[in-house]
Amino acid sequence: MKHMERFAASKDNGILRLQWAPLTFVTYEIAVQAARVLADLSGNQQLPLLVDITGVTGLAPEARAGMNTYRGFSTVALVGDHPMGTVISGFAQQSATPTAFFTNGAEALRWLSLEQPARADHQHEP
Repeated sequence: MKHMERFAASKDNGILRLQWAPLTFVTYEIAVQAARVLADLSGNQQLPLLVDITGVTGLAPEARAGMNTYRGFSTVALVGDHPMGTVISGFAQQSATPTAFFTNGAEALRWLSLEQPARADHQHEP
């Protein structure tokens, strides 16, 4: 696990995890730093990502735009339990990567696990 000032990132059983620190406002610079750490952990493979956004207080427009166009993950599950999570997940629905919002981490992990075989099968269809 890599701990930075504003987040912690790890890889477990083929799933990347990103945990934002409490009261984090995500700027473009912080988002880029998180993406670089996750790319390093993934070995530049497209893996599913579980993001706990419970601690996030806001998201800069530049960070939101960058996250919506970044294609480094196969799927993204956002987990949150407060109104800001709903706002952030609404922006994430515009992402180029399949993204879903959950209030339960176990449900998010289940979705990420189920999405992988379906996406792999779909990619091999003519």
